[in-house]
Amino acid sequence: MTNTVDSDQNIRAAASDEARFSPWPARIGWGVFFAGYLVFAIVTIATIQTGLHGHPTKTNPNPGPAPYPPFLGFDNWPLAVALSSIPLAVGLIGVLGWLSWRQRKVHWAVIIAFAGLITGALDPLANWATFAIFDPRMLHFPLSWRYVNISPNLEPALAFLGGYAAYYLLNGLGFLKMHNRLLDPLMRRAGWLAPHRLVRVFIGATIIAIPINGMIQFSWMLAGIFFYTEAVGPVLQIGHVHFPLIMAVYDSVIFAMVAVMCVRDEDGELVLINRIARWFPARGCRPKLTLTRQLLISMTVGLVSFAVPLAALAGLREADLSRPSFDKNLYPEMNLYDPYGHLEDAGKKGPFYR
Repeated sequence: MTNTVDSDQNIRAAASDEARFSPWPARIGWGVFFAGYLVFAIVTIATIQTGLHGHPTKTNPNPGPAPYPPFLGFDNWPLAVALSSIPLAVGLIGVLGWLSWRQRKVHWAVIIAFAGLITGALDPLANWATFAIFDPRMLHFPLSWRYVNISPNLEPALAFLGGYAAYYLLNGLGFLKMHNRLLDPLMRRAGWLAPHRLVRVFIGATIIAIPINGMIQFSWMLAGIFFYTEAVGPVLQIGHVHFPLIMAVYDSVIFAMVAVMCVRDEDGELVLINRIARWFPARGCRPKLTLTRQLLISMTVGLVSFAVPLAALAGLREADLSRPSFDKNLYPEMNLYDPYGHLEDAGKKGPFYR
């Protein structure tokens, strides 16, 4: 009981110190950041596109019919994805805002969601490394925007507007809960794992996420939302869907790291984020557990967690180890991305672009 009281007093003291020591430059900096992001969101929504708009290299001037019938008889799954992503992102922001207002401080989940929001900036590189091709009817950034169109054919805009934050946070929380219920009681019996809670969460959440993430991606590919033109390693084929098994692992590692970031102690405080915050020195007598430090550490951990498996996939791609992983082009109105000539050499039906 005494430890709990002392812990509560320490938390209140830290919050008081943070309020007293929060410098105006930090507040102004965050204000500028969120104002800039708001402007970016408004510009994105105002310029959002669908279709290829006659792009000179990506548009097939002589498209044929779609090679497969529409999934479940519905022919516009990109619209369904867009309509479901928007309320998901808005709902997450609303819930986190309400929780923060109710407890009169920023809710811990906001710190993790912030990492997901920033991590979305790496999505064009991820799509480039994985040869991910999206249905041209997806809501996407203008094809003239250079960075976002590192993606082979287009970059979905909703990933940048809260989609990543909602997707990774909700999946990370779900896999953490399943790990705590299904695997953790067993893993605690292993002597070398017993004292390492975060390691247990990472391993357990990865194991749980791999089959679930595989089924989620397979269902999206079955609906024709996207497909992978090339892959490294074995490819599971069921019907016309060719699913690279490496992609089931890739996202699962990221989900597991989000689950680790969401682990909290008995006082409800984030274990990993606060542990890292205490490692770094603070200037003068400033507190180490400020909101600014937590947000920056969460962002850094999120970016590193995303960038490490992404770098591995990019290395495999650049090592020329990828091979075609599909049967027919799902989007005949679009030229196929074939930077190495693998698709043409394998006899896939073009036209192609590099």
